[in-house]
Amino acid sequence: MSSYPFECINPPELGKPLGPYSQALVVPAGSQLLLLSGQTPLLPDGSVPQGIEAQADLVWRRIGHALREAGLDYVHICRVVTYLIDVADAPAHAKVRAAYLGDARPASTGIVVSQLFNSAYRLEVEVTAAWPAGA
Repeated sequence: MSSYPFECINPPELGKPLGPYSQALVVPAGSQLLLLSGQTPLLPDGSVPQGIEAQADLVWRRIGHALREAGLDYVHICRVVTYLIDVADAPAHAKVRAAYLGDARPASTGIVVSQLFNSAYRLEVEVTAAWPAGA
C-alpha cells in the first residue's frame, strides 16, 4: 500500500477493521482537502438505475469524475461516509466500493437511514480527498 499517501492507524484496542478501511487516518500537515458533496445515483438525463449494484457503481463513477476534475484519483480519498436505506445492501455496496478503492483504506462511516432525498436512491456517498503536502 506504499502508493496510499496517508498514514493508517489501527490501534489494537479498537480491534481489526471489519472491512477495507482504517480506524484513523493521518492527513499530512500542509495537505489541501477536497470535500465532495454526497454523490447519488442520478444519471445526467435525470433517471436513476435500478438495484444497489448499478446505483453503487454509478455513485463511485460520479465520485471519480469529481476527483479527476480536481486532479485527484481514488487513492487520494481519506474519508468516506456512506448512507444506505437498507443494511442488506451493505455487502453489494462494499464489493463495488472495493473495486474502486483498491488498496486505499480511508476512514469510513456507514449509516442506515429511512430515506434519502429522492425515494429511488438506495445510497448516497460523500468523500473527503486530499492533495498530500508537496503534491
